[in-house]
Amino acid sequence: MRWFSKALSSSNYGIMRNNKKTTMALLLCGARYLKLPAIATAFSVSSLAGSSRSAFHASSNSRLFSSSPSGSTLTNIGFDEMKEIVEDYEQGGREDSGYLVMDVREYNEVEASGKISPTTQTLPLSIISQQQAFEMDAEEFESLVGFPKPTPEETLVFSCAAGIRSVTAAQWAAQAGFTQLVNYQGGASEWFSVN
Repeated sequence: MRWFSKALSSSNYGIMRNNKKTTMALLLCGARYLKLPAIATAFSVSSLAGSSRSAFHASSNSRLFSSSPSGSTLTNIGFDEMKEIVEDYEQGGREDSGYLVMDVREYNEVEASGKISPTTQTLPLSIISQQQAFEMDAEEFESLVGFPKPTPEETLVFSCAAGIRSVTAAQWAAQAGFTQLVNYQGGASEWFSVN
C-alpha cells in the first residue's frame, strides 16, 4: 500500500494502514524540522512507547528546497520503517509497492558489504551528481545505470552507508522534479549491524 503518498497529501489526521503483520497508525501532526543545508525535513519518525506503531509528524507546507516549484518533501525513516518498505518492495516489486529502493554508495562499497536487499538498485551518488542522472531521459538513464528511470509517481527510497549521501541524492532527485522522497537514516551500517 502506498502510505507515503497518502501521507504527503494529508495533514492533521490519522491514516490507518493494514497489512499482514500490523496496523500502522500514521498520525500527522504539527511540524518538527531537521535543518540541513538547503533542505528542510518534512517528516520525523518516533516510536510510540509500548506499541508497534510509528508516529509521523508532518507539516503540509514543508519543502526540500524553498525555491523548488515541485514541493518535494523528504521523509527520514529508521530501521523498522525501512524493513517494512524493503518487504513491500521485495513482495510487490516497483509496480505494486510504488517504491524504488536505491543504494547510493559506490559499487565497490556495495560489493564489499552486500545489498540491503537483492532487489535494491545501486546508483552511486557520483553518477547522480556528475552525470545528472535524474535529469536524463528514460532511455539514457537505463542505458547508464541498468534499470528503468523512476517515474514521478514512484516513491524514491535512498540509502547509503550512514544516511548522509542519501540526503544529497534526494536533493538531486528533488531538483529533477521528484516529490516523494525517503531517506533511510541508518544506512547500510545500521542495516547490517541490526539485521
